[in-house]
Amino acid sequence: MGQLEEMSIFVEIARAEGITGAAERLNLAPSAVSRRLKDLEARLGTQLVSRTTRQVSLTDAGRTYLAHAERILSDVDEANSDIAQLRSTLAGKIYLAAPLSFGLRHLPDALSEFMRANPEISVGVDMSDRMIDLAAEGFNLALRIGNLEDSSLMAKKIAEIPAWLAASPDFIKKYGPFKQLEDLHGLPAMIYTGGTGKAETINARTKKGKEERIPVEPVCLSNNGDILASLAERGHGIVRSPCFIIQDAVDDGRLVRLFEDCDWGTITLQAVWPPTRHLTARTRALIDFFASKYADLAPK
Repeated sequence: MGQLEEMSIFVEIARAEGITGAAERLNLAPSAVSRRLKDLEARLGTQLVSRTTRQVSLTDAGRTYLAHAERILSDVDEANSDIAQLRSTLAGKIYLAAPLSFGLRHLPDALSEFMRANPEISVGVDMSDRMIDLAAEGFNLALRIGNLEDSSLMAKKIAEIPAWLAASPDFIKKYGPFKQLEDLHGLPAMIYTGGTGKAETINARTKKGKEERIPVEPVCLSNNGDILASLAERGHGIVRSPCFIIQDAVDDGRLVRLFEDCDWGTITLQAVWPPTRHLTARTRALIDFFASKYADLAPK
């Protein structure tokens, strides 16, 4: 095995923080991964990691080598991608992260279309509402909904998704009728937090352009929109949600939109990626594809 292969295995060990995790990602036996690490350390004449029974941690030499290794492997990947582009074929693997609710609804069709058009590209997908460290965990790209908190990432806005306010028919029967926004004050509410803590207001803009802050009583807070919508369907409170999450429930009558003439805000869908020196052609192609595919996610 050459040094580039050993370097690639070392990078996976660092990202997985262990031999076993790296072996799973590389589809190799842990003993093989451990042996390649020893070969690399012998080649360099220094220890790159400190080993324990459960995980490994990088030595000072390991951290220095990791920075160089990631840059070198990125250059090699870009060179391979550019050559593939010269022969009019995009090839290689893209590691993609996406939010769970959005991914389940919209990624299968989009990725199927993209992969059929680019049969030499394979995609590794992690769907989760946790905030993934793209660079540390080896992701090329992520789709994120909401404000971009990590200012070090590169980003491209893909779409603006309207938010709706809704409640179940039983809830409206119990607490309604709702004729003005003040009727919503103090009502039980499902609140999306993104892990940032308790929120006690819902903001709206009236058709006359007036900004309103509606105090509510949070009865469930979550970083996943599906669970909030499901609880709202069961009558536990009002919910402000991206329209793509609750559209089916509204169409089926399980939820009823409230104050449709108000603007309940939009949620930004963005493609984000680590600020590496190169963005591979295949990753760039997927970003452009998402921008075209998701240009208008608002219901017709």
